[in-house]
Amino acid sequence: MNIDRRGFLALTGAVSLAGVLAACSGGGNSGSSAGGKIQFWNFFADADNEKYFREHFVKAYKGSKEVELTVKSNDTIDRLVQTALAAGKGPDLILTPGPSQVAAYQSAGYLADLTEYAQKYKWNDVLAPWSLEASKIDGKLVTLPTQYESMAFYFNPAVLEKNKLTVPDSRESFEAFCTEAAGKGMVPIAAGNADWKGANEWHLSVFLNHHAGGEAVYSALTGKTPWTDPIFVDTIELLSGYFKKGWFGGSVDAYFTNQFPKLYKQLASGEAAGMVSGTWEMGNMRPYFGKEAGNDADWDWTTFPSLRKEVPNEVWDLGIGQSTGINSKSADVAAAAEYLNFLATDVKTLTKAIEEVSWPATPLKLELADFSANADPRLSRLYTELPVAKNIGYLTWTFYPQETETYMIQEFEKVITDKMSAKDFCAGIQERFAKEFADGKVPTAPKPSGLAS
Repeated sequence: MNIDRRGFLALTGAVSLAGVLAACSGGGNSGSSAGGKIQFWNFFADADNEKYFREHFVKAYKGSKEVELTVKSNDTIDRLVQTALAAGKGPDLILTPGPSQVAAYQSAGYLADLTEYAQKYKWNDVLAPWSLEASKIDGKLVTLPTQYESMAFYFNPAVLEKNKLTVPDSRESFEAFCTEAAGKGMVPIAAGNADWKGANEWHLSVFLNHHAGGEAVYSALTGKTPWTDPIFVDTIELLSGYFKKGWFGGSVDAYFTNQFPKLYKQLASGEAAGMVSGTWEMGNMRPYFGKEAGNDADWDWTTFPSLRKEVPNEVWDLGIGQSTGINSKSADVAAAAEYLNFLATDVKTLTKAIEEVSWPATPLKLELADFSANADPRLSRLYTELPVAKNIGYLTWTFYPQETETYMIQEFEKVITDKMSAKDFCAGIQERFAKEFADGKVPTAPKPSGLAS
């Protein structure tokens, strides 16, 4: 998940995105790239990532047509794409930050139906079926998952050993971990949203999955249980209580001012005892640990613990951080689908990128044998265990509809600052979700247990 881009979409107009696209649809009739190369617009965190992508995902591609990569700013790419699509143009491939944002593009008629290409390239055989189901709207496959992710509990093994702290595996041990760390003058959980307000939904997702539990969340996502149910109210009260104790970020005020680099430094130095964040951090943290940072610090990860005895001990929070579709007005949908297949399923290219630059994986059915002996075991462990998870949770940016997700991000801060009760917060979720559910805007969610890969 690219933080800046999701922040741009979710927090500067996500709620109105559907209306904007609908108002702009029905533009010109010209295709995106009349003949010639496949047009692909993308954005990158830095020049090194751009260079790597251009070399290994563009120049190295040997399909029927060459690819022309155009780099845009992460602050403007979405609006530029929307403007171009409204004019009946735009790139052949359309990037979105995940299924919760796709419905607006589909309802405006901008996405091609990929069902025939799923059969041609046997995507059901190589990609996790849940990821394809979550990429369908009204039974049609309209995007492919080109990044997926989970949430993790990060820790510095040497710091925990020095302070006689143990990685938590239950609610009781998590509370003991935070209490002991705070007593030693440490920040229990490094956290902050100064760089991106949407960090709020990371913690909401984790607690809903690990306290309310996947069964309860699935029941709510499928319209069977209202979000006002006491299990959800209790979950929000528990999380906000931990915030008010200062366990997340050191204090509520500090949470609002902490930037991401500070969190990584806290974890590396031992100022913080742990960090709860996404698997994308495995790439972000590299400059702060070990030889690259000029220190001997190290990090490791595990799944976040169960916070209620009714919830399984190991739950994998599941999410798609990037979905890619094809412009319905592309001059060559077949060639674009061929390239999209390469982006999402080329095992050799993707595993090499994971090993060399911690590139985000697609939900491929990977095995340890797909990785070289040089692979970071922390990453190979993630991308071989996640696709075969037995118990899953649901990340908001993948399985919750757009307006509901945005409300949760924006309004949670009122709960931790005592301006809104957990009960009222949950009532607000239910109000928005009920409308979006009735309108068919809730992405398809797999069942929470027995996940088939």
